[in-house]
Amino acid sequence: MLQSAPVPILTAIDVEVIVVAALAILFGAVWLRDRERGMAWLSFGFALMALWYFNSDRLVITGSTMSAALLRHWAIVIAAAVWAVNAGVIAYLGPPQGWMKWLVFACWLPTPLLMVALGLGVSLPVRLFHVGSLLCYLASAVLAFQRQRDEPGAGHLLLGLVLLSLPLTPFVMLALGIPAAQLRYVAAVPVALFGLILLTVSLLRRRRRLEAEVVRRAEAEEQLRKANAELESRVQQRTLYLQELVQGLEEFNRSVSHDLRGPLSGMASLARLAHEKLLQGDADLAKRALPAIAEQANASTQLVSTLLQLARLDDAKLQQERVDLEELVRSAFNEVTLALGAAAAPPALRLSRLPVVTADASLLRPALVNLLANAAKFSREAPAPAIEVDASVHGRSVTVSVRDNGVGFEPAVADRLFDPFYRGDAARFEGHGLGLHIVRRAIERHGGRVWAQSGGSGAAFCFTLPDAAPAPVATTNGRPAALVA
Repeated sequence: MLQSAPVPILTAIDVEVIVVAALAILFGAVWLRDRERGMAWLSFGFALMALWYFNSDRLVITGSTMSAALLRHWAIVIAAAVWAVNAGVIAYLGPPQGWMKWLVFACWLPTPLLMVALGLGVSLPVRLFHVGSLLCYLASAVLAFQRQRDEPGAGHLLLGLVLLSLPLTPFVMLALGIPAAQLRYVAAVPVALFGLILLTVSLLRRRRRLEAEVVRRAEAEEQLRKANAELESRVQQRTLYLQELVQGLEEFNRSVSHDLRGPLSGMASLARLAHEKLLQGDADLAKRALPAIAEQANASTQLVSTLLQLARLDDAKLQQERVDLEELVRSAFNEVTLALGAAAAPPALRLSRLPVVTADASLLRPALVNLLANAAKFSREAPAPAIEVDASVHGRSVTVSVRDNGVGFEPAVADRLFDPFYRGDAARFEGHGLGLHIVRRAIERHGGRVWAQSGGSGAAFCFTLPDAAPAPVATTNGRPAALVA
């Protein structure tokens, strides 16, 4: 008994339809989930390919031209599928630039022209259709190779090789003597391989982007944590500074009230007593009281002027310029000697070579005046009062020191000398205790610091000017390293 051969459940065309349709669905799912560039075009192109393979059994190419209407219509479908797939590849890889843009245009132009010609009923050679429609893959392959150079390790090299195999397939078939009608079977393998590779590369690319995003967010979170910690630290420092400022203002108010209340009370008492004696016809007391009242008024005026000077230091805007430090020191010293008058002999001033610095002269001058006045006051009891000013340069920082040969101070009180209204030798020397505080405020406005040193006889007061960018000072012939004024 003869039995007929079993009929296969799935033909080769059926498998091709299933694979290509599955790729269309996968690309569509990726687009719906991630909105990846080009995935929608790839899904549409593979769907058209699946539709073409599904009807390819009904298409029989006879001769060397496409003359049948049905064949022309399905040729338009497959050309549109190729064009859509390559549009998706270009969108996925990114728009081409420079010469690549013109290469893509030149390789894409034949496909729509062929579609228009077929739509108009023009009979085209089969080989011309194959070559013209497959040129799109050549442009996509070259772009993939270029992206491999810009983004190594992303799988674009393998993608470019598969894309390049698609337009080469008809020529390989021709060299092997395979009929053109078999192209639908042979081309299905590289098409499916291309779709799988592109899908894998896109997923790997997406994974790398997610990993990079995770790293970026972790770094941003770490930076935010550090910024929060730094902000909290700055808030604590600012709070501590405000507390110290409030405490300092309270002490300042108490000190000002104390220093002004005494002279004002004394002037009021002397004026009242002098008035009573004048009413009694006694003018001797008034003659003695008026100079005392004038002296106390001058002291109060000097205190108010010093307070105004201190307030101007806080309100003034820092305006840095090139300042000749030697010229500024000499000008400040002249102001100090004029204030001494004829009652006391001015000290000798010794200057080392002082650089030109970048500073605010309106703030630096009061600091120098107070340092020189302080040195002159505390060295006036020395046999030969002298003040020495020198400077040293370290990189862009300048350190200035003002030394005297006066009475000096105890090292234990060095940090308190710059506090407002602090007077270590109140009984022996006049003053309000604000001069060195003005020095500190002026130097701190420049971003520097100030300190005091005492050793042996005399004292030294030093301050720094950061980023002063000292310029070399030109020397004249025969000018000594130190000058005596």
